[in-house]
Order: sequence, then C-alpha cells, then structure tokens
Amino acid sequence: MTKLHLTCAGLLLSVAVATAQPDSASFLNHRYNEFFRANRDPSYISPNGELGAPGKYALNGELIAAYFLLDNPKSRLSVAVTQRFMARVRTDRSSPIRTPSFRLGAQVFYRLSANVIHYKYLEGQYFHHSNGQDGEVFRPNGTYNTETGDFSTNYLQATYNWGTHGKGQHGTYYNLGFRWHAPVFNASDGLAGQYGFARLLGQATYRIFSRKNTTVSSAVTTERLRMTLQASYATNSLNGWPIDAAGRRFNAELTVWYIPPFSRDAGLFTTLGYYGEDPYNIYFNDRYSFIRVGIAAGFTRYTNTLRE
Repeated sequence: MTKLHLTCAGLLLSVAVATAQPDSASFLNHRYNEFFRANRDPSYISPNGELGAPGKYALNGELIAAYFLLDNPKSRLSVAVTQRFMARVRTDRSSPIRTPSFRLGAQVFYRLSANVIHYKYLEGQYFHHSNGQDGEVFRPNGTYNTETGDFSTNYLQATYNWGTHGKGQHGTYYNLGFRWHAPVFNASDGLAGQYGFARLLGQATYRIFSRKNTTVSSAVTTERLRMTLQASYATNSLNGWPIDAAGRRFNAELTVWYIPPFSRDAGLFTTLGYYGEDPYNIYFNDRYSFIRVGIAAGFTRYTNTLRE
C-alpha cells in the first residue's frame, strides 16, 4: 500500500472517530443531565396508603413533574420548575381528599466533576408548600383543624450529591443536605415551635441495571431494581422536645422498587418507614410507623445520544 493510501486511510479513520465521539464537555453535560433526572423521587400510587397511619385511606399518591427550562449539553448548569402534588383519599363517605399537599418550586443543578463514573454535583431548591385551605388553624378545643385549617410554608434546600455509574450493572447515589424554612418567608399560624423548620437530610441508593449490547453511540441502560434509604432530622427548637428526641424529630423511609423487563419506566415498590413528623402538611403532629405498597413511575433510561 502506498504512502498516499495510508495517509488517506488515516484521515478517514480520524474523521470517523471524531464523528462517533461527541464533544467531551457536551457529553459530560448530557450524561449529568440524565443523572439530575434519574435521581429525583418517582411518582407513585399506593392502595390503602400508609398502613399504620392514624387515618384510614383508600388510595394515596404523589405526582411529581419537572419541567427543565435549561437542559443543554453546552451548559453544566440545569434548571427545572417542579411541582409535587400529594393526595390521600380517605375511606370516609364520598372518599374525600382533605387538605392535599401541593409544592411548587424550582431546582438548580450544577455539575462539579468531569467524571461520569464517579459523578458529583450540587442541587439547590426553593419550594412553596401549601394545603390549599384558608380556614382557622385551630379548632375551638385547641387541636389542629386538619379538615380545613390553613397550612403554608416556604423552604430553601441545598444538597451535595455523588454516586457511581460504571460499565457494570450496578450503580449508587448519595446525598447530604439541609432544608431551611427561612423566617423571612411567610408561614401559616400555629407552626412556630411545633414544626421542623430546619432539617438535616440524607439519602443512599443502590441500583441494578440491564444494558442492551448495541453500538456504543446508541447503547441503552435501563434501571431494573432500586433500593433507597432516605432520612431527615429536625434540628430547630420544638416546644417540649429536646434535640435528642428522635421519636419526634426523625423521619426515615426504606424503599425497594422493581421495574419489570416489559416496562419502560414504571414498576412496583414497597416502603417501610417511620414519621416523627408526618410530611403531609397540617398533619405534621402525627407520628407512626408504616408500610406502603404500590406502583411507581419516572425511572430514567440512559443513552449516549445527545439531545438536540
């Protein structure tokens, strides 16, 4: 083979490799954007809701939708407007949904690392949390009005996030953070000294994936099993509860999800948990252990194809 032939072959090979491999920064941002989406909580529906709760429920669920306004491979910063709607359908006559929880806010994500196997990023949140009621917070007997009582608050949250996503079939995700219902924000009456305005947060997740052995540029990774432990601890002053009163300040949930092979992004789950402070708005004084079983959706499939 002549030198000219070798030179031409080398140039063609260089062009082919350059075409097949996306720009490194763009690929990093693309992959991190998938991490941002995949590490969010999934939506769920649970018949009978939290078994063990003081109230009796026919159906509980949470719908989580994130609208990414900035999600571009050219930027390591992503921004999403997010809504979280939680409802508990009671077993009372007419199956009422009393005081549903609605959270509307924004999330900001920032890539810290150039490593997609051992990834790291920051996340900031601002949310308004309300039950959509404007009635009196307290009943005449001094107890909280959980039927029509007003509940609203606003909070800021910051987390440091890291994990692994290698070529094998296993992955991890962890975060540590802090949630703060800042006093500069308006909150409804009856919360001061009773509600966890400041919380330490943590999460640990283990995943099992399945991968299709297609070409590198179109490889698809699908989540099949996820196990997550989430915990938080209220650190602000609570009337009558010292800082070490874990029974009142501690919340934890251990959840296992299974996504069957015939499903794209939905699966079955079971949760074991304890609420020292029920996160369902004005029901925050309820404390109980529970089990929750149902269907969840929102699991992400990973690809190497950049979004336009």
